[in-house]
Amino acid sequence: MAEAPEKSEEQARLEQYLEVCNQVLEANRNRFPFNRIWEAAEASLAGRSVAFAVVDDEPKASCVVRLCGQHIETADAGDENPPATRLSKQYIDDVVAHPDKYIEDPSLIDWRWLSGKT
Repeated sequence: MAEAPEKSEEQARLEQYLEVCNQVLEANRNRFPFNRIWEAAEASLAGRSVAFAVVDDEPKASCVVRLCGQHIETADAGDENPPATRLSKQYIDDVVAHPDKYIEDPSLIDWRWLSGKT
């Protein structure tokens, strides 16, 4: 059986970022106004994918995600050409290094991708 290629440090950080975002969603699932915003965003996205790209001077890592049941899941873009949200490496590093700050105040997370028009 062939081994999966090793992930880059940036790709691993992006996955950690998505996990923190899911912790934010879970911890604030019943907190107004965030719960209403996420519900509306999920309805607006209607199963469409969104791409993330971590950038420094150039793209470092990327993935495609969907919001499903107020949970962010990685997805295959398939034939879809999802809009891409550019996230700075510095921002990703801060979220991963200080998840409690973001869980306590979800407004600090960059949620602009929820519009599907990044």
